[in-house]
Amino acid sequence: MEYSSNVIRNLAALGLLYATSSCLFESPSPIEIIDSQKQLVVNGHISPDVPLLISVTNNIPFTTAMFALQNIPDAKVELWEGAQKLEEGTFQPSVTVTVGLPEIEKKFPNHFAYRAFFAFESVPEAGKSYSLKVNASGYPSVETTDRVPENAAEAPTFRILSINRANGLIAVEVDLELLDEKNYFHLLFFVRTNGFNDVEQVKVVLDNEGLLNVDNNGVAFEGGLNSGIMYNPNVFGSKSNKRIIELEYLSVIFFPEIQYELSAEIRTISKSYYDYYVAVIQQRYYGDYPFVTSILIPNNVHGGLGNFSAFTSRKSGWVDLK
Repeated sequence: MEYSSNVIRNLAALGLLYATSSCLFESPSPIEIIDSQKQLVVNGHISPDVPLLISVTNNIPFTTAMFALQNIPDAKVELWEGAQKLEEGTFQPSVTVTVGLPEIEKKFPNHFAYRAFFAFESVPEAGKSYSLKVNASGYPSVETTDRVPENAAEAPTFRILSINRANGLIAVEVDLELLDEKNYFHLLFFVRTNGFNDVEQVKVVLDNEGLLNVDNNGVAFEGGLNSGIMYNPNVFGSKSNKRIIELEYLSVIFFPEIQYELSAEIRTISKSYYDYYVAVIQQRYYGDYPFVTSILIPNNVHGGLGNFSAFTSRKSGWVDLK
């Protein structure tokens, strides 16, 4: 008997589903990890404009079917400026995710927690370099450094061109006034209810593939907390650059009787910030294509994995969405 390719694919999918579900409802089987393979994963942005929060996790898969980064609450995370130690971070625990698997959650509580952070009170300064030194029992020590860039942009100004309430789309024209165009930038958008601080990021609308070339070498990221457009120095020809961008607010619940406002933020970002997120964007959209060269994620954490990068930001005022 011959089977069509669709039947074969369906049978394979059913087999994979069965195998995965079997693993989920049985006791997790630990994977043996050689000590030399254990590494800390350090992630966070340093900026004068936001509190410094650093996540410290690991690279160890904890079952044969599921992977998770585990928070390392007993890590020692130090912030340095040159040879001077500024502060040791304080661990801030997070809440637990409810995924409907209480026995596994109970046995591996740290694997089912939202990412926790080490918090700092120090306020970094633009133009200075800062380092993180991280130590945790059972892992190699790690260190990472980045320089906070001087701000190279004025607060973005924009005007709303159109609002398509039926499709949940907003077209805006943004004027990026750059003090120094030979920098890397990240443009983001936010919405809030008039008179409240319930700020939520707005998604940038991309083409069908999700990755969009903007004025030669700019790249746009559609989802997640970093949805927006990143620009490298090659895309700017003058200190005033206008861009027409489409935003989607379907993820935000809009009520006709409530007034909403839109704002924009332009970040001057370090090259480490730009390289990391551009690679993440490219891997997300092209990583599964069989004929695309593998995309390596830049890592600037010596002795471990992750990204420690810097930015300064300028924010526009709030504009009514009418």
